[in-house]
Amino acid sequence: FGALVAVSHATSPRKDGLLWSSNLTGIDITIPEQPQWTDGHLQAFESPQGSQISRGSALAWMGHLNALRWFLSTPLQTALVIEDDVDFSLHLPSQISSAANALRTLLSPGAPETRNASLDTDPLFWANPDSWDVLWLGHCNDAASPQHVLSHPSISYPDRHIPPLDAIAPPASDLLKTFNLSDTRMLYRSFWPLCTFAYAVTRASAERILSTYGTEGKGGCIAYDVRMLEACRDHDWRCWTVVPELFHHVSGNSEIASVNTGAEKDGEGDMSGRRRPSVNIECGARNEWLWVGEEDEVGRERLLGRVREASAKGECFVDWMRGKGETEV
Repeated sequence: FGALVAVSHATSPRKDGLLWSSNLTGIDITIPEQPQWTDGHLQAFESPQGSQISRGSALAWMGHLNALRWFLSTPLQTALVIEDDVDFSLHLPSQISSAANALRTLLSPGAPETRNASLDTDPLFWANPDSWDVLWLGHCNDAASPQHVLSHPSISYPDRHIPPLDAIAPPASDLLKTFNLSDTRMLYRSFWPLCTFAYAVTRASAERILSTYGTEGKGGCIAYDVRMLEACRDHDWRCWTVVPELFHHVSGNSEIASVNTGAEKDGEGDMSGRRRPSVNIECGARNEWLWVGEEDEVGRERLLGRVREASAKGECFVDWMRGKGETEV
């Protein structure tokens, strides 16, 4: 992608953990500055009749729109938008290269295979941008049946950096078991993607989102991801989903819920990103074993070198730490 763009804000307790995880994987993340949202912004965004959205969901929605506007202010052709509470594998660069190869195989037959870095700026790295609208790399569900997958273009591809089949949560595990697949991901035409943990857009689709879903809309809507699901399901947007997902939110309190209850004013939240293992994520970069405080520059530099050395060998440094003990690092 031309850029990996995070939806976050200046006081988010999750931002430091996200940026440290990006350093561990060697991925650059851009966090566009958000405006200081006012009651006037909210009033202009909400549906004047039949509004269904909470304050927290409205702010989250506007954060996504802000990220898309930043993307369109650049000359870049594609962008991956992520939420700041997502986890991803320390092997993310190779995972993304494999997913890109799969998408090109589906949409750009004859395109050469590449093992370039995950943020390759070649606009055709993720197939021709004119051939797709939204690519879901992070979601909480995509209710595709085996019959649906078989009746639309799809592809399965090997990925050794994936949780064991018995550790993958349904419905992804159910789909893989139906096709007798292990150590494998699937990429297929998507009509029911839920949650916007991580999704890629082109310039055309970003403009379409802003023009179509720039406000809550007539009749109201409870959340941004619901509108995006409707775009894929009801309006023939060319959406694609990777299963199991490459990004999933870390376990912890919802910031939307915190905003709705006023908890964000009390500074609640853990900026380290220390959480239980994340759903469907192998060798998670936001694992509690990997957090080193920003004040410990020596510790950070040492851990960074060890993690990247292990990743270059295709190994999971998190597994090594669990086996050897944190004190031996």
